[in-house]
Amino acid sequence: MIKMKNIIYILFLIVSTNVFAQSEIVNDELFLKYEKEYLRYVNSRDAQELQKLDKAEGAFYLMFKDQKGLKSFKKNKDQIKWLGKNLSKTNFSSVSEAQTSYSDLFSMKQQQMEKGRASSELLDELVKKYDPALIWKTLKSRLPK
Repeated sequence: MIKMKNIIYILFLIVSTNVFAQSEIVNDELFLKYEKEYLRYVNSRDAQELQKLDKAEGAFYLMFKDQKGLKSFKKNKDQIKWLGKNLSKTNFSSVSEAQTSYSDLFSMKQQQMEKGRASSELLDELVKKYDPALIWKTLKSRLPK
């Protein structure tokens, strides 16, 4: 009987601690800014734009003749230069075609990253104050269904 009572107390303590932690984060100005920015970012994403990026990325990576060449490309710090020196490891017809294709893909990725930058920066600050699981749980509970 005493063990059962202790288990109930421990469960109550765990639940109440989580509830108090969540109520603290909900009132945090930083969390509120993050929530607003997150919703702005999610609502501004265009499915067609993401599909276009996926197709461009897939088409670009399919131009590599083998996985070894692709791995080498991804590991390289200067990928434009790599394309210039390793055209034979790809199916591109010219260096300029390969480099233009990569530059276009890189530009599209940068645009997507830029759209989510403010949200990411706020999340980085929040993680310094709160547990990431608590942040996500709180955000999820407040999102429109």
